[in-house]
Amino acid sequence: MNLQELREMVGSIVDYDPDVQTYRDEVTRVINELYLDFFVDKPWKFAVKTTGVPVYKDVSVTNGALSSGASTITSTSNPFRSWMSGAVVEISGSPSDDGEYEIEKFGAVGTIYLKGFIAASTTAAILTITVKQRYVDMPKDCAEVVAVGLRNPTQTPTTSFDYLPRYRDEQYGLLLSAQGQPTDWLTYDDETVLSPVLTPVPVDGGGSGTFAGETHVKYTFIYQNRESAASPDSLVTLAATSDLNLGSMQNTGANSGYEKRIYIRTAETMAYYHVSQADVAETTVSITNITLPAQYLISQTRLPENSGNYKRIRLYPRQDTDYDVSLRYIYQPPRLIENTDVPEFPPSHHRYLVYRACQELFVKHDNLSHSEVYKRKADIELLRLENNYLSAGSGAWEMGSFTGSDDFLRTTSPLTWLG
Repeated sequence: MNLQELREMVGSIVDYDPDVQTYRDEVTRVINELYLDFFVDKPWKFAVKTTGVPVYKDVSVTNGALSSGASTITSTSNPFRSWMSGAVVEISGSPSDDGEYEIEKFGAVGTIYLKGFIAASTTAAILTITVKQRYVDMPKDCAEVVAVGLRNPTQTPTTSFDYLPRYRDEQYGLLLSAQGQPTDWLTYDDETVLSPVLTPVPVDGGGSGTFAGETHVKYTFIYQNRESAASPDSLVTLAATSDLNLGSMQNTGANSGYEKRIYIRTAETMAYYHVSQADVAETTVSITNITLPAQYLISQTRLPENSGNYKRIRLYPRQDTDYDVSLRYIYQPPRLIENTDVPEFPPSHHRYLVYRACQELFVKHDNLSHSEVYKRKADIELLRLENNYLSAGSGAWEMGSFTGSDDFLRTTSPLTWLG
């Protein structure tokens, strides 16, 4: 069932389905809360993704240069790459500036900008500069990491990494400087991107553009290859086939690393979609002639729902070469927003959401006897789901590595479900 069918079935059972948008929104909210909680509550086989995540070896050059009063490092070897935003860089050879710093922005192949750093002196191109990817970002839909390893058959050797709790890191005194083929992985602090404060101001630009009717606009920050939560929403009503211009976005400062990404919700949709334009530079606060491609409902990504929060892990020892690490994780599914959105678990069990939603709505309608009936129905449907799609008994997640014969759990535990 899609979202509209779920709402209609709920309305039919509750015998209350007014043609009022606020009530439809309330039913949608109830369904989504139940759906998202249900999805990550147990080790469902359908709730796990496997993907490859690139990790990079250290990059070191001996011709780095600093300029007094600047936050940049330059190198004529052009060693810098986009993945380095957010990584650690070590400066050696300039006593007043030696140390480790965070890379705020990748400027070009020959330039990087450092966070909170101002060079105390000008140093010619003689410094040793080493960039280290100490922490690895997880996908934006990652709710919990299950297992990490090297499982690409073209890479030798193929192995899995053992999970180490953070307290073991402290207990063993694992050196940040250690390098080699990783044998272990640790969860590290989440990273959350600052979100925009200023509300954008959309303007009807006239002309013969691609928009008409009520058009909502939001934007996010792109910082260190991560994306923030969205700005406040802004609405403009456009004449038929108008151009859309946008102003009053936040000026984040030259070379701050905070660029802007724009999302549009048209009169045809309920979700926000990424526009065709490239990300907007830090100091640019307005753009003109915003467009969406004709097939944007398929081709364009939706506004992310992770609130700018990214989980991170650390590999031990730090990778000594470039790897494509295999990651298995529990993912947070997207909310059901468009009427045609479908829950991402087996369709034969979608009625579980209907029954659980009816249970809640009957309570709101002071019909406790009917609420109890649909609680029992939902519990029965949940039991069917558990019998068909749980990888282990009931309990709690425990982390570990890839090895083992089960779909995604093993006795030494990648998030093993404990009885």
